[in-house]
Amino acid sequence: MAEAFATEIAKSLLGKLGSFAVQEFRLACGLQDDLARLEERLKAINAVLSDAEKQQSKNERIRLWLHMLRKVFYDAEDVLDEIECETLQRQVVKTKGSTSRKVQHFFTSSNRIAFRLRMGHNIKKIIERLAEISALKSDFNLSEQAIDCSHVLHEETGMNRSFDSFSGLIRRDEDKERIINLLIPPFKVGDAHPRVLPIVGMGGLGKTSLAKSVGDAEIVERHFQLKMEVCVSDDFSLKQVIQKIIKSATGERCADLDEGELQKKLEEILNGRKYLLLLDDVWNEDAKKWLLLKPVLSKGADGSKIIVTTRSQRVAEIMGTVPAYNLSHLGKEDCLLLFCKCAFKEGQMALYPNLIGIGKEIVAKCKQVPLAVINLGTQLYGKIDETEWKSVRDSEKWEEEGDVILPALKISYQRLPTHLKRCFLYCSVFPKDYQFGDCILVQFWMAHGLILQSANPNENLEDVGLRYVRELISRCFFQDYEDCIVIAYFKMHDLIHDLAASLAQNEFSIISSQNHQISESSRHLSVLDSNSFFHQTLNKFSNEFDHVRSIVFADSIAGPTCKTDFEKCLSGFKYLRSLELMDPSEFEVFPERIGALKHLRYLYLVVNTEMKRLPKSIFKLPNLQALVAAGEGLEELPEDVRHMISLRFLLLFTQQKRLPEGGIGCLECLQTLFIVWCENLENLCEDMQGIKSLRKLVIGGCDSLIFLP
Repeated sequence: MAEAFATEIAKSLLGKLGSFAVQEFRLACGLQDDLARLEERLKAINAVLSDAEKQQSKNERIRLWLHMLRKVFYDAEDVLDEIECETLQRQVVKTKGSTSRKVQHFFTSSNRIAFRLRMGHNIKKIIERLAEISALKSDFNLSEQAIDCSHVLHEETGMNRSFDSFSGLIRRDEDKERIINLLIPPFKVGDAHPRVLPIVGMGGLGKTSLAKSVGDAEIVERHFQLKMEVCVSDDFSLKQVIQKIIKSATGERCADLDEGELQKKLEEILNGRKYLLLLDDVWNEDAKKWLLLKPVLSKGADGSKIIVTTRSQRVAEIMGTVPAYNLSHLGKEDCLLLFCKCAFKEGQMALYPNLIGIGKEIVAKCKQVPLAVINLGTQLYGKIDETEWKSVRDSEKWEEEGDVILPALKISYQRLPTHLKRCFLYCSVFPKDYQFGDCILVQFWMAHGLILQSANPNENLEDVGLRYVRELISRCFFQDYEDCIVIAYFKMHDLIHDLAASLAQNEFSIISSQNHQISESSRHLSVLDSNSFFHQTLNKFSNEFDHVRSIVFADSIAGPTCKTDFEKCLSGFKYLRSLELMDPSEFEVFPERIGALKHLRYLYLVVNTEMKRLPKSIFKLPNLQALVAAGEGLEELPEDVRHMISLRFLLLFTQQKRLPEGGIGCLECLQTLFIVWCENLENLCEDMQGIKSLRKLVIGGCDSLIFLP
């Protein structure tokens, strides 16, 4: 990452050292002295971290020193997590019992002694490494500052505004009318089929918003029989693009179909229908790939149209059948008005002419790009101190080379509180155009220890996390916000995603058909092409997986060796905290090896129709806090779920008529329970009152339900 966030990680470590599990282990295993020395060393380093992080941008040696520290801190977290895990496993055996001989053997005295010796050795190594790095701090003349390890988050400034509320203020009425006039003329003999209209412009001008507003116009809705929207982004894979088009048209994922079957299905969907297709954010400049897709799209009725949004003139030349529509920059007066709407409260603009003057200079530096204007305007909302405005105007980031939009976005990022910076950067592990769910994203952040405890005793971590989400939305780091009452959905603008990915690049790696590399420092993997990952990355970089903490598979894990490949993958990720499979995979039985991931806290699975049960080993994961098992195939949720003593969030699908007693009702830590699309479910379990911590219960799509306990 561009920033080490060493202070945040040090606070987390000191919190772990004070946790009940570590304290219990400290007393039981005689490691009081070692753990006390580790705590003392951490506190000494933590005292100068705040000053070091302030100086790192101007001192390369301090920046490298902080990154060395971060690496040791992460290893220390792994050791302390091992200790917490051991304590939790013993608690499961003690309170829930275990019939497994393997589990009973694991906790024999000889194994406990071996574990204690191993942990003692690891802690000593961490202390030695910290001592070596700590000795270097005297070279930097760092000043000590008061240590705050309270993990208290003070109340944020309340803001109920979003990017979407401002993007509607961008005046593109003339552009919209012109594009509509290009779409609705009747088909004539000799016209290209389908007709492709590229909208070209630099990032942040509002190409996507304009294209969507065109598609939503009443006259356009009446003109076409079928409307589809697909975000193509960087990786133009024929199979994935067709899958996305089918999903937009019908809602079906079709993860189990091969490329030929997908083409046939899309042809059937389009056959004889006049459609409008939006291919958004296209980067592919390989004409061959477009020529493979085009024949399939020609199966629609005469008069079908395709809108392509792109930053590349070359893409427009390859795909367009009519001259490209080049989107111009927003007018200067419109930009200033937009900025003021974002920066000032209602009716306050006229009160601060001094700020208007500074605002004009900021807007000029935004080069009439709406995304930059909105983003910086919202950062200054409610701020009436000239110093704040001048700090934006005079930021050194404006002098950086490259696209005009990135300096503006970097300034916005710089102004985020540290805890929100980390949460934002972690979102880059998810692919572009990913639809976040607020409460599920919060669980992902919690799995990585990114959420700080509130000073309010009535506010739990989930509440704080939702506050983080609202703050990032109000600061325009998320958009396309949709409140569905029990859950809110939103996305990241592709340029915002680019920003997060560029700032997090040292720790986050994206595996695609074009890139199979991961760096030694990678701890988070986004797999856009699982075939490339399993057959190229996995073999070449297997030694780099020990420290990986999260992995997201954005496509289906498919192929004759997919289960074997995935099992091999699981065996390498010793310290994995989160795992997400966004699409159904082809294996009928989920690998039991998942149970070896004892550090796993977040598991998100989209289950295929052939997978009837989750493996029993999942229910033995002592640290698992969030389980999302979405899919129509699951026949039951077994009683073994009671062993998941850390589970706080559960979203389940089941074909059972009744939830079993002694299962969910034993989950004392469960805070949120979604029971959805369980068409056969008639009764919940009688012991639901055993869920003592439950704060949110969502039941939906359970049409057969007749009894609540």
